[in-house]
Amino acid sequence: MDLKNLKREDIKVVNDDLAAILSETIAKYEDESGKTLQPAHIERLLINVYAYREALARQQMNEAYRQQHVRFATGTMLDLCGDDVATPRLVEQSALTTLRFSCEAKLSSEQVFIPIGTKASVGELVFETTASATLSSSRKSVELPAKCTVPGLVGNGWAIGQINTLVNPLHDEITVSVMNGTIPSGGVVIESDDAYRERILLALEAFSVGGPKKSYEYYARRVSQAIVDVHVDNDVDSSGNRIGGTVAVTLLTNDGLPSKELIAKVKAELNDDSIRPLCDTVVVRAPNAVEYQVAAVLDLLDTANADDVLVAAEKAWEIYQAGRFSKLGVDVVPLEVQMALKVSGVYDVRIDGLSHIKVAQNEWAKCVGFRLTIGEKTNG
Repeated sequence: MDLKNLKREDIKVVNDDLAAILSETIAKYEDESGKTLQPAHIERLLINVYAYREALARQQMNEAYRQQHVRFATGTMLDLCGDDVATPRLVEQSALTTLRFSCEAKLSSEQVFIPIGTKASVGELVFETTASATLSSSRKSVELPAKCTVPGLVGNGWAIGQINTLVNPLHDEITVSVMNGTIPSGGVVIESDDAYRERILLALEAFSVGGPKKSYEYYARRVSQAIVDVHVDNDVDSSGNRIGGTVAVTLLTNDGLPSKELIAKVKAELNDDSIRPLCDTVVVRAPNAVEYQVAAVLDLLDTANADDVLVAAEKAWEIYQAGRFSKLGVDVVPLEVQMALKVSGVYDVRIDGLSHIKVAQNEWAKCVGFRLTIGEKTNG
């Protein structure tokens, strides 16, 4: 039995169907009293109230039972399930970026030290460095990793160069400029139930150090809830031959391709001596993006309204894409696209220039262009 296909409502320890409870209660009363109840009898009204309250109690009992199991637990009960396997819910995390510090002045014997915690801002939002460096005559610019001081989504998405104000000067006489060299990303809110549940189900793999594929996946996902899919396998050489002892970990995030800061963070986690087997070499990378475009023509039934069909088809496409965006190794199948776009009122879906695309397990199918047009009308 595939437990992944279990539906929440099918997991019960007692029957909580109101009609069944009402029928059983009426039959029991009639059997013991010798009286046949009619709908208007006062006893029947009292039994209705009792059966309703009994159904509520049984529903709560069934829900309490479901909350004991990872696949159906929510909220605090899911946190308690995670606590059983030493897997706490991931809290909010700050956006990460790389700050470039530079100095145009001539530095002969002078040096400018950039300490950990040096702050740069965009408006009132502040990023601070997590490493230190020194500017000198031989090193007039340096890049340092930095994180937003406010956790969550607010630090994401600032354009390159927008974070460009030093909160405090680094030298009394020498002017140092700063700007972000990458778009900040990786800022996330507290881990959702669905993402947390998937990590808990992987937690038993953590009883081993890295080595099994699922173990590496568990430790990679532990770094950030922004990571939505992980592929683990041997790395390959230029000829496609597997390299023994070299583990390739491919990451996909909720924004698509992972930033270099997140890749570095995962690499540091997986190379910890308590996780990585001694003889393993671990490489962490972004997936290769397999780009494709969809140009679809919708032929309609005579009775269909073109504007309504376009709205429905665009919504159907968004749902279809949402199910694929967070998964690695999903093939591009024209028939699936046609099925997704064949909404009510559509007679046929014609797709020009899209062929079947095989996507490797460490690759990501990325739609870079989507266009819908209305074609012919037919009476079907």
